[in-house]
Amino acid sequence: MATYDLTGPGGTNRPGRYNPGVRTPYLVENTIDVSAVNSDAGVADADVLKAIDVPAESVVMAAGLEILTACSSSVTLDLGITGSTAGNHDPDMWVDGIDATATGHQVPDALDAAGFLICKVADTIDILVDSAASTAGKVRVWAILCDIAGVDETDRSSDAQHDSTG
Repeated sequence: MATYDLTGPGGTNRPGRYNPGVRTPYLVENTIDVSAVNSDAGVADADVLKAIDVPAESVVMAAGLEILTACSSSVTLDLGITGSTAGNHDPDMWVDGIDATATGHQVPDALDAAGFLICKVADTIDILVDSAASTAGKVRVWAILCDIAGVDETDRSSDAQHDSTG
């Protein structure tokens, strides 16, 4: 089993359109060419493809997959958080075992979409390859994120600053 970081440019910094005075959800997406992974050898069963960086103090409101080009025979995919950072480990949080040999949108069903994910520290949304290896396929991963960092997290907003004794 291998893990490949395919998150692309940008890292876990806030997006270029970020405005600290206004909290607006934003779409992040990444298209992964499975045939180009691992020096063009493709992916093996149980490989992890890190697809989207999630900045610290963010909420993931939704996430999903779109299969643009079918993967090799018998491949299924999960979409979730495979790392154990801050207790977020859930490799199929948004998509569980979808058939990657057919094209189209793969969005969470009611059981997989039970709530948002709050990331206290930076993390990644990952694809977990299941059932078989693949030397073909293109997958678009998307997520809707929102910054939840405090607007004024300074000493002057602490309880000690509001103490009326003195």
